[in-house]
Amino acid sequence: MTKRISITLSDEIIEDLGTWAEQRGQTVAGLAALLVEKAVTEAQISTIKLSEETSASLRELAKDEGLTPAAFAQKLLVQALKAAK
Repeated sequence: MTKRISITLSDEIIEDLGTWAEQRGQTVAGLAALLVEKAVTEAQISTIKLSEETSASLRELAKDEGLTPAAFAQKLLVQALKAAK
């Protein structure tokens, strides 16, 4: 289920979003939703507390994949969610 919210942004940000959305072939609302979703996901991942050993392992595995640790953790999370279905 999705819900609608209303936010207030400056004219400058709305203009920037409009230009960016047009370049991507999206609506401003669609792009804004995507950006908020991505920001929430990244914030949630960055707040996960890892032990030093786990953190070092994650950095090494990410390096082997050519990804940042956050991108690699997100990839693992998506794979786990797909496997759980």
